[in-house]
Amino acid sequence: MDSPGRDAPADDAAATAADDAADDAADEATDDETDAETPDTETPDAETPDEETPDEETPVAETPTDEVDPAPAGDPEPEPAVGEDDSEDRGDAGTPPASDATSGETEPEATGATEDTEDTDANAVEDADTDTEAPTGVTTQPKSDDPGAPPQELTKVAVFANASTLTQKSSQTTAALLTPGQDDAVTKRPTLITAVVNVVNSMIDWARQRADADPGDAPQPPFLWALMSFARRELDNLFAARTTSNAPRSSAIASTSLALAEGATTTAALVPSYSPWLNPQVSPSTNFVSWVTGPNVYKNNPLLANTLARYQVYGTDVGVMWDNGMVDDPSTPDINEHQVLIAVGDTFGSPGMTGRWIYNTLFRSSDTDLSDGMDIPNGEWFNGNMFGGAPLSQKYQARPIINRPSWAPNSVTLIPTAGVSVPTEVTEETPFGTIQYVSFMSVSKWGQAGRWNTNYSAIAYSTDNGENFTVAPQSVRYNSFLSANRNFQQSAFVKGDDGYVYVYGTPNGRQGAAYLARVAPEDILDVSKYEYYKKASSGWFGNTQAKWVKGSPSSASAIIGKSGGFLGFTKPGYTVSEMSVQYNEYLGKYIVLYGDQSNNIVMRTADTPEGTWSDATVLMRQQTGGIYAPMLHPWSPATQGTGPELYWNLSLWSEYNVMLMKTDLAKL
Repeated sequence: MDSPGRDAPADDAAATAADDAADDAADEATDDETDAETPDTETPDAETPDEETPDEETPVAETPTDEVDPAPAGDPEPEPAVGEDDSEDRGDAGTPPASDATSGETEPEATGATEDTEDTDANAVEDADTDTEAPTGVTTQPKSDDPGAPPQELTKVAVFANASTLTQKSSQTTAALLTPGQDDAVTKRPTLITAVVNVVNSMIDWARQRADADPGDAPQPPFLWALMSFARRELDNLFAARTTSNAPRSSAIASTSLALAEGATTTAALVPSYSPWLNPQVSPSTNFVSWVTGPNVYKNNPLLANTLARYQVYGTDVGVMWDNGMVDDPSTPDINEHQVLIAVGDTFGSPGMTGRWIYNTLFRSSDTDLSDGMDIPNGEWFNGNMFGGAPLSQKYQARPIINRPSWAPNSVTLIPTAGVSVPTEVTEETPFGTIQYVSFMSVSKWGQAGRWNTNYSAIAYSTDNGENFTVAPQSVRYNSFLSANRNFQQSAFVKGDDGYVYVYGTPNGRQGAAYLARVAPEDILDVSKYEYYKKASSGWFGNTQAKWVKGSPSSASAIIGKSGGFLGFTKPGYTVSEMSVQYNEYLGKYIVLYGDQSNNIVMRTADTPEGTWSDATVLMRQQTGGIYAPMLHPWSPATQGTGPELYWNLSLWSEYNVMLMKTDLAKL
């Protein structure tokens, strides 16, 4: 931050013209001495310790009295408390230990639209990157009755002004505060902000070196993530305290208050992104756009995130997305039936993965402009709710979409891993002409970071746009070593151009490879109808062609990951965790996104669903807080062939929420 400007001192006493000339010459000589003795790097505090307010203090009395001081010391972005117990019980997947299941379900803690939300609203603007406040260069000089007295040191008066204060003050007050010609060129000096930024950057660099995993290792315990998250939050608070809500001011500014206020208002219309990282541009091709879930409130758009006040969802993860396959009905102008459905995993109503806990829930969106985030509409209560922002159990409370069937084994949690819609005939049972299918895994035990056990996976279906789901018993894949269903405990769906639905499967945890099956849409609930892809091979007894084997999951070959020879584990994309697959019109290829053994987010491409798949391209490397579960948005411009922008959801463990990311495929 630049220091206030400095005006040259003026001579205060003159008796005659000759005395004036002599005094002027003496003043010039004294000024030269003062400039030579006072280096440019001298801080304002050293010059006028009794007059000037230090950087870290509140602006001086000349600041308009009705200007709002920085918000109290509450954290604008409450972060989940991350501890060793959570890490050991839940791993990275963001789900609770088994002991929490009963208490979480039987003792809900309704939050709704509370005073916490108002606090969040008040702090939302302060979290923006608004380090643009520049105090004016107004200076004063003490008068002297002695013509021979040496010139006095300047007393700087820092005047802070923004659009709101300028519009409330009279034109005389505004003119007095912002007189043209008072701003001189200022010299940048080391400040408190500079020092803090350097310290925080050093801390982050050190902690990232400690927290980044070696190839094949899981992320380190969450203490380091918490340390870096704390540093980032404190830096945000410092910026907020230093800048408040003031708009930047030009050095050549007009004295007309209304014109100034309009210009300042335009400049001050800065929207906070709430980026979890100091630089939202995480790689040359990829950047953070906005939060999809969580307590953050975007002042310019209350339909972005804000899920705590609207749905009692403080934290959740995964965020699988798919097109619901419906056509908008023009006879219902207030409802857009064509939507993207978003299935999320373990969901909590309070910070630190506490409060009301449900296995999963679902959000809906009709937002086609993703450049500024993804809107989720408000819920619809007492009116069917099939196209509102989420299924509801109360007016401001989302409810789970998949519960454990009575006939199924016990579960710690049920986490959606993929979703797809299939068109069908319009009947009384299927009034919308489409059925929604969600593949989910039943977690039986959480292990170390990145490791967990499942006892089965299955598919649930909905005929009312995700409002109610039913688990199909014939879709269950029990996690048996002998059956090889172990390789299809997590899934990704994609529709092929040959009429099949292709299903990619991975084992539980994040250390496996991806396998492939396909099925006719009408048989998607019957695992006995699936065909499994077996790659071509060569051996002592000759070569075998690639083929599809019906009803034999053990025949499936690993087609993504666990390849590259003896040193394959050193290459990006070696292991496959949560994944998402689409056909990309911009590239004219199928693409897959997933996290690899180093928690990098990588992309591969192929001409057909079975491949051969390309080498992995790193979209973004592991970030502070722990990233996982990249899920492609079906309405990205790149997916639809209208541009190179690819949008996708990403979960952040330290915040335990879902954010929207953008990758420019033209930059890869």
